[in-house]
Amino acid sequence: MKRKYSLVVLFLVLVIFLSGCFLEMKTLQVAIVIDDWEQRSFEMGNDQVEIWYKIFNTGNGAIGKYEVWFTAYCEDGSSYEGSSTGHWIDTGYYASNICFVEVDKNKKVVSVEFTGWQLEALIFDGGYL
Repeated sequence: MKRKYSLVVLFLVLVIFLSGCFLEMKTLQVAIVIDDWEQRSFEMGNDQVEIWYKIFNTGNGAIGKYEVWFTAYCEDGSSYEGSSTGHWIDTGYYASNICFVEVDKNKKVVSVEFTGWQLEALIFDGGYL
């Protein structure tokens, strides 16, 4: 009887191990490239920094939805953040997008930097993970 339970447990462990070998884990990962940026001044309201970027899907799963964050740094040491969203980037492909960061009037932006992302996997039944 003890031997029968040992064989059943061994069989179940083997099944679990082999099923893990055949299931591919999807990894969502991106690379961000800032193509260019420009500060625009407006007569009324705050200035705006436009950041043109590409987001490359470097993982092994399709991205259904993404949000990326950028920071604009001013010459006086202050900084401002903004984000941009998009949908659907298949594995190995990229999307071009623009992020708008609002900055106080009379501030001079000297650099911009990509600071983070949030990714959601695409699932084909119409929803997101």
